[in-house]
Amino acid sequence: MNNTIFDDVFRTMIEKMPYLAVPLINEVFHTSYPENVPIVQLRNEHQQENGEIITDSCLKIAGKLYHIECQSVDDTTMAIRMIEYDFSIAIENAQKQGRKYRMDFPKSCVLYLRSGKNTPDFLEIEMVLSDEKIVHYWVPTMKLETYTRDSIFEKNLLMLLPFYIMRYEKEIHKINQDPEKLQSLLDEYEDIRVMLEKELTETGKSELYTDLTKLIIKIADYIFREN
Repeated sequence: MNNTIFDDVFRTMIEKMPYLAVPLINEVFHTSYPENVPIVQLRNEHQQENGEIITDSCLKIAGKLYHIECQSVDDTTMAIRMIEYDFSIAIENAQKQGRKYRMDFPKSCVLYLRSGKNTPDFLEIEMVLSDEKIVHYWVPTMKLETYTRDSIFEKNLLMLLPFYIMRYEKEIHKINQDPEKLQSLLDEYEDIRVMLEKELTETGKSELYTDLTKLIIKIADYIFREN
């Protein structure tokens, strides 16, 4: 197993629990969609002449397209990859208006599970069109490390919980060697379990509690094993 485990867990949530993406979209794009807003999941495979492009997610909410990529490393080519993904999505959803076509680019963002001081707050490409007009392609980023346990629950960003252990990734070896640090981490995860159980079982979402807990354990096991 390698970094695809993070993609697999993210796509599992998008495919089986797409409503978890709504608070994330509200956080990034400053929208206010309710959790029960109708969501249309669009296909993630986009066929091109030089091969297939697979995106992490493409959702349609209130007539708007949203594209979220989950990135486990700070890849400096991400801006080019994002515009390639978004161009494919825009072409597939192009609308013919007489002899003219209208292409709406999706509202996109990148969720960085790992980030550093050089990870940008947004990705940008300056495009010079054939008529010399300059268009700026701009994609905001979301960094896992900026969200604490409390802020995740306050903003209902439960989609981040499976990856929360990655905040401690660089300290795992020390935690394993120090019983007090290990106990502190276990205590924090017990708090998370209690908060998650309270959040979901009281609203009749016990199945979601079970599914999220399995994903939390899956990522935590992987991180501890790798370290």
